[in-house]
Amino acid sequence: MLKTKNRKEITLDDQTVSLLQMKADIEGRKLKNYMERVLTETANDFALSDEYKTMMDGLLDKHQSGELNFLSEEEFKAQTARK
Repeated sequence: MLKTKNRKEITLDDQTVSLLQMKADIEGRKLKNYMERVLTETANDFALSDEYKTMMDGLLDKHQSGELNFLSEEEFKAQTARK
């Protein structure tokens, strides 16, 4: 199965690039390949905690029972606007 890849531009300071290059060299990788691997591993390591799951289940239950009151974007902006 082929994966669609997206191209994104990032801007890093010289010191960060130098540190990443050193780490890539230690692993025997090209800088781009090293950065892709690190980002992919970081994204795949994401795991929801039990506390977060419990909180979200509670919010979904409240939403389904009509206990939550949502504001429209306009209402939110009106309430939070600086005076």
